Amino acid sequence: MQTAKHSRESAAKGDDQIAFENGISFQNAGRHVTALEWYADVKPTGGRWDIRASAGRIALLIAMNRAEEAVVVGMQALKRMRFYSVSLVVQTSRALNVVQGPLSALNLCRQALRHATFQQSPHVWFSAAAFASQCHQFGRSLRYLRGFFDCCDESFGGDLFSDLDFAPLWEHLRCEAPTDEEIAALRTLATHHHRSLVAGLRCPLSFESIGHVPPGLRRFLCLNLATMTWVPRPDATPAQQATFQTWYDAVRQEAWQSFEHAVGKALAIHTATSGECA
Repeated sequence: MQTAKHSRESAAKGDDQIAFENGISFQNAGRHVTALEWYADVKPTGGRWDIRASAGRIALLIAMNRAEEAVVVGMQALKRMRFYSVSLVVQTSRALNVVQGPLSALNLCRQALRHATFQQSPHVWFSAAAFASQCHQFGRSLRYLRGFFDCCDESFGGDLFSDLDFAPLWEHLRCEAPTDEEIAALRTLATHHHRSLVAGLRCPLSFESIGHVPPGLRRFLCLNLATMTWVPRPDATPAQQATFQTWYDAVRQEAWQSFEHAVGKALAIHTATSGECA
């Protein structure tokens, strides 16, 4: 194994913590194969360092087009984890989406959301809503968005209006008559105490969103493995960054308009009662 930044001789840290920190160091340096080796060196105990290293391995394997291996790593880690890890669930669901499709990813998120700890995580609700959209389970997707807003705050790192997984939901809301279930969910979103956060959520594109980025823009994007989002490369020219931003804003605006139109329809069908506001 290549020379590591963190020494095994540290008296303050155990071997598993040192192996994990070396994995992080090599990952940040872009040396993915070596990072995987260090992550795999963490003993499979189901504890803190094991679960964090497993989540790191999954992200790396997905980025290296080895999603099948990522699924195996994730499912094994989920079986042995001794505490609830949002990152492990979200990363494993990403791998399942790549290998088996959105239904498998959705089922994992639904299973996690049966536990109160995961119900407090906007990341799990967001992932579940996105995969439900991909499965054309639009009523469920909107219900999960309600759960997302229930526990979301300004620290959340996601933008549902630029995420490719939500594209089927926006298309559905734009073009089809909503069901009673969808109308109820949209009406709740319109009066929700967190709805003001929606317009302010502007973050990089999710890993899945690369599929709808024009090829000419993809070539100067890079994947941030810490957040699994796409951002312009450090060497992207100002013109390239401006072109990307223009495209991003257009995609986001179109999705936002679909959402606003659907909320307007829901409020028109079900008039808000006294004390509620849009």
